[in-house]
Amino acid sequence: MHMRKIAKAICAALSLMLIVNLAGFEVTAAGVDDQAAADQTGGAGNGTEGDSGNKEPATDPADKTGNGEDNQISGGGDGASSDGTSPDGTGTGENGSNDDSTGENNGSTPENPENPAEPGQAGQDTPEPDQVEPQVIEGLTAKAAAGSKDELEISWTVRPEVTYTLKVTDEEGKEIFNQSGLISGKEKVKVTAGKRYDVTVADNAGENPNSMTIPAVLLLSPAVKATLDGKSAKLAWSAVAGADSYEVAYNGKTEKVAGTTYTLDKAEGVDKVEVTAVCALKDTQSKEYLYKSVPGEAQIVQVEKPEKVTDLTGIDGNKSAILTWEKAKGASSYIVYRYNSSDKKWEVVKKGLTKLTYTDKKLSEGKKYKYRVAAENKGGVGEYSDTLTISVKKTPSEDKPRSIGYKATVKSRAPLFAKKSSSKRVKYLNKGTSVTTIDYGSGRYQIKLSNGKTYWISKDRLTFRASIWTTKDYSTKAKEDFVNKKGYKSPSKYLIWISQYTQRVIIYEGSKGKWKMIRNCRCATGTHLHMTPKGVHKITYKEKGWFYKSTYEKPIVHFQSQNSFHSRIKYYKGGYADATIGRPRSKGCVRLYDEDINFIYKKCPKGTTVVSY
Repeated sequence: MHMRKIAKAICAALSLMLIVNLAGFEVTAAGVDDQAAADQTGGAGNGTEGDSGNKEPATDPADKTGNGEDNQISGGGDGASSDGTSPDGTGTGENGSNDDSTGENNGSTPENPENPAEPGQAGQDTPEPDQVEPQVIEGLTAKAAAGSKDELEISWTVRPEVTYTLKVTDEEGKEIFNQSGLISGKEKVKVTAGKRYDVTVADNAGENPNSMTIPAVLLLSPAVKATLDGKSAKLAWSAVAGADSYEVAYNGKTEKVAGTTYTLDKAEGVDKVEVTAVCALKDTQSKEYLYKSVPGEAQIVQVEKPEKVTDLTGIDGNKSAILTWEKAKGASSYIVYRYNSSDKKWEVVKKGLTKLTYTDKKLSEGKKYKYRVAAENKGGVGEYSDTLTISVKKTPSEDKPRSIGYKATVKSRAPLFAKKSSSKRVKYLNKGTSVTTIDYGSGRYQIKLSNGKTYWISKDRLTFRASIWTTKDYSTKAKEDFVNKKGYKSPSKYLIWISQYTQRVIIYEGSKGKWKMIRNCRCATGTHLHMTPKGVHKITYKEKGWFYKSTYEKPIVHFQSQNSFHSRIKYYKGGYADATIGRPRSKGCVRLYDEDINFIYKKCPKGTTVVSY
C-alpha cells in the first residue's frame, strides 16, 4: 500500500513536469502541493487513503476527532497519527514526516515557497549563460594626427566590456597594421601621405564579430604663396599628393579649384587666404568619404601705391628722346607712356624700369613727342607725372669735336676779342646781352652773337643760364684723331677724354700719337651752375666711396681737387637717389655707370691724363 502511494506520487510529479514544459510557464512549489492534495480525494477528512478509497480503521480510534483535520500531516492521506507514527510503524518524524532521507515523502513538496527548486528540477527553467549580441560599429573616422605628417588618427565608438581589432591595409592589399584587444577606440597609425588605405574595425563579441571598413588618405597642407599684382592677388601652391581638388577660402567665401593656381581679382580688404587639399574616396558600397588637409595659409600684405613721379625732364638726341626723373617714394619700377596723336591715347613705351632714365629711340626728326611717367609697386600704379613735350631736332652733320656750350648773359659792359689769346679789344657788349658759347680755351669762351659773328669773352663776364649739349656721338675716327692730333700724352698706358658736349667719357690705350679707343662710356657732367672744370688734368687719388646718411657713391677717382669720376647716387636700402646719365646733371663731378667707373678705378693708375673739353 505504501509503495502504491509512492508510485502514484511520482506519476503525478512527472505529469506536472510534462504540463509545465508544454505550456511554457513555471509551476511553483505551492502548485505542486495543491495538486498532490487534490489527488488525495477526501483522505484528510475521514482518515481514509486518498488514492484507493479502501477504508481501514485507525490503529487508535480514540485519536480520531470525527473530521480528521487536526490530525492530517502536510500532504497527508495515509491516516498517520498526531505523534508521527504511521500505521505501519515506519514514520518517526513530527506530523508524520520522514527524516531518514529515504525519499518517501508521499509525493509532497516543501511548504516553504522561499526555497525555489534547484536548476534542473521539475517545474524550473535552466537559464543559459549571458551572451552579448553583435552591434553595428559606429563613429569610425580617420584623420591626420595633430602636428604629424605621417600618422592617421583612427577613432570609433566603443561599448563596455567589448574589445576590438583594428586592421589597416594599403593600396596593394599589404597589411601595415593589425592589433586586437583594443578598448580605447582611438589609435594612431603611421602611413605615407597621399596613399589610399582601407581601415577595418571589428568587435570581439560572440562567434560572428561585427566589422566596418572605410577608405582613408592622409593629405598634407599646401604651401601657399601670394603675390600682389595691382588690385589682384595671385596664389600658387605645389600639388599635394593624393589630392584631386582644392578649396580656396577668404573672407567667409570658399571656392573649389582643380589646379594649383588661383587669382583673387579684388584683393583689397583680404588679409589672409587659406588653401585646403581635398580628396573624395569611395568604399566597396560606393559610399563617398571626403578627406581634407589642414589649410595652408598665405598672408596678403596690403601695399600702398607709390607716390607721383616728379621732375620729369628730357632732351632730344639723335632721333631719340632722353628722359630722366626723380625717385618716387614706394616705387619698385617705372612705366613710360607716350601720347599717340593719331589714336589720341596714351601708350606704354616701356615698363619695369628700375633706372631713373630712359631713351626712346627711332623717333622722327623735326617732330614733337609727349611723355609721362608713373611709378609702380605691388599695390598698383601711382599717379602720372606732369606731361613733358620734347622736340626732336635735326642733329648736326659735322664730325668735329667741340666743347659744351652754354646760354649766358653779359654781367656788365664787357670787351670782346678776335682770338682766345689776343689782348686787342675789338668790340664791347652791353650788360644783359644774351649770348651762346660755342668753345672754350685759356679762360675765355667763344661766343656767337645773334648776327652770326663770333668773338671771345672772359669767363668772368658771363652769367650762365643753361647748358647746350648733344647726344649724338662722334665716330671712332674723330675721337682718335682729336687726342692724337692734339698731341696729348699720359704717364700710364691709358688716356681719358671727357667730351662734355656729347656727354661721353672715352678711354684710350697706347701712347702719344698712337692712342686707340678701348671704351666709350655715357656720363653726366656738371650743369651750367656747377660746371665740370675744363682743361688737362690727371688722376690724383682714389677712394672707396663717399658715404652719407641715406645715400652713397662708390668708388671715387679724383682728377681735379674734389671733382672726380664716381657712380650714380645710391640708397643704402636699394635703388638710386639720382640715376641720371646722358645729360649735364652733377655739381661738377662726372657720373658713370657702375661697370665704367669700376674700370677706371681698377685699371687706370694715379697720374693718368684726363682731358676735359
